[in-house]
Amino acid sequence: GLGDVYKRQHCKKLAPEYAKAAGLLTGQESEIKLAKVDATEQTKLGEKYEVRGYPTLKFFKNGKPMDYGGGRTADTIVSWLEKKTGPPAITLASQDEAKKFMDDNKVAVIGFFKDQDSAEAKNFLEVAGSMDDVKFAVTSDADVFTANEVSKDGIVLFKQFDEGRNNYDGKADVEELTKFINGNSLPLVIEFNHETAQKIFSGEVKNHLLLFVSTKSDDFPAQKEMAGKIANDYKGKVLFVTVDADEEDHKRILDFF
Repeated sequence: GLGDVYKRQHCKKLAPEYAKAAGLLTGQESEIKLAKVDATEQTKLGEKYEVRGYPTLKFFKNGKPMDYGGGRTADTIVSWLEKKTGPPAITLASQDEAKKFMDDNKVAVIGFFKDQDSAEAKNFLEVAGSMDDVKFAVTSDADVFTANEVSKDGIVLFKQFDEGRNNYDGKADVEELTKFINGNSLPLVIEFNHETAQKIFSGEVKNHLLLFVSTKSDDFPAQKEMAGKIANDYKGKVLFVTVDADEEDHKRILDFF
């Protein structure tokens, strides 16, 4: 399928991103170590861990292997690893910390809970632990509530695109909340590239409308705006994706169709 075309094409792009991720972890003085194995040389090791194709990433914790399920860019590799080794949501003790958290992440989900032991807060943390490519935080600080115009316990998704924030008004049920975050953490109109491909193909929404465009064309802004209006009505049902036909990397996709 199309997902496979994309995966094959971006395998070769993983090596430099993986090396960059290792550098980021070293810079943070992280305990997490990245390593690489040439499985054509180390055939025994490849067989032992049932490596079928390349590149295969496996995460070992206390010697137990787990399949890697994160993105293909340095930032998404690091964020997946942090999720697997740290708390599912960081605690924000002040508005300065909250602001930094929002500034540092394209999508930032904050749980506002006066009592972090409530059933709702526990459900929130369960969702935070299960979603690897979104950053979560939790706060009980009154100033953070006030600064963000939150009057009672609740969950807000802040994002650096489209409408800027989405307030969750459902009950803090794991399935509902996961759906809400999935539906709002991607832009209404997604630009197809190696960072978003993974999210598009492995996401919850299986209907995709692909718009083959030329981003250099004068018509592009109007086309994108029109797509955005329609995408808003189909949020959570259809993903609207632009594929830049001028992009050399996308020739395989064009051939596929």
